[in-house]
Amino acid sequence: MIKRVSFLRRKEGMDREAFLAHWTGPHAAIVRQLPGLRGLRFGRVQSWTPEEAAWDGVGEVWFDSIEAAHEAFATEPYLAMLIADRKLFIGEAQSCFVEEQTVVPPPDGR
Repeated sequence: MIKRVSFLRRKEGMDREAFLAHWTGPHAAIVRQLPGLRGLRFGRVQSWTPEEAAWDGVGEVWFDSIEAAHEAFATEPYLAMLIADRKLFIGEAQSCFVEEQTVVPPPDGR
């Protein structure tokens, strides 16, 4: 299994609460429909070092492979829906694929 981690900054002029509401609401509704999606998690950034480089959110999605993720994000109608939706609330985004290695699991097992 592979995880895509996305770092997001809100659109200029958008307040944090509006960004978070859209990201975890309408945007999540689209992402949940992606074929092959194995998991979805939202991280609301509370602080960042250095502060001037801060992102507003860290999103995580799991797929069976990088290829499966690329295929899911390229599938219509979701591709068109995501492109249109991102323009509504994202100012900047970067993402990467990671393979996790858990050394000490979090207390709740996630």
